[in-house]
Amino acid sequence: MDFIAGIDWAAPAVLASLLAALIATLGLFSVWRSEEWAVRNSTYLAAFAAGVLLTTAVFLMPEGFKTTPLAPLLILLGYSLLYLINSIMTTGGDHQSAGALVSLMAIGFHSYIDGFEYGILFDHNIFLGIMASLGLVTHEFAEGVLLYVLLRLSKVPSSLALILAFVGAAVTTPLGAVTSQFVLVMVDPEMTGMLLSVAAGALLYVGATHLTEHMREGRRGSTIGAYALGMIFALGFNALNVADEGVRMDHQTIESTLPISPR
Repeated sequence: MDFIAGIDWAAPAVLASLLAALIATLGLFSVWRSEEWAVRNSTYLAAFAAGVLLTTAVFLMPEGFKTTPLAPLLILLGYSLLYLINSIMTTGGDHQSAGALVSLMAIGFHSYIDGFEYGILFDHNIFLGIMASLGLVTHEFAEGVLLYVLLRLSKVPSSLALILAFVGAAVTTPLGAVTSQFVLVMVDPEMTGMLLSVAAGALLYVGATHLTEHMREGRRGSTIGAYALGMIFALGFNALNVADEGVRMDHQTIESTLPISPR
């Protein structure tokens, strides 16, 4: 109760994360309502998801490299952890449960880190937080869609996939933002880079290894096209993020040149 009472629900980071959760939920319900279409095109949706997640992982890696020399080892740790979980669970023949758990962990952890980033950005500067949130919020729609499709590919029942995707893609973002209120005083940029590195490794496993098992069926040309489209989609959102970073740098430059007012 003390934890809940200590949450500032009106904090900009929490409000931004709740908006992101709403966008993810809209994406989730849109694909749930089109279940038959999603199942029929599951191979191409898996290829699209692989392109998105692989590209996202690649662009997360430099964030870790900039802040910690342990980034390569932590990326390997994130990849190996999901590989190990998948291997242990599939040893007993439970391939479907393994696939569901791996997808849920990777996207859920990445979504949690996104929420944590809201806290970091708004704590630094509210203007910069708003600008960065434009890029972060817009990709949440795709996360809701992707996680639901991946769970259904693992034969998770529709109603359960809906609940798990809601938790993994929507609930985790506000959870990360709320957590940031209590731990930002203890977490330095290096620790954030370490978390991002682990998330990059986890997404790398899902995009480059796990999802390739679902891409063997269907027409090869269409599968490659969907894969490339996923990469282009992620590159577009990365371009938005780069633009946001440019605005942040310009704003910080302006701030640094302003004279300090005497107290």
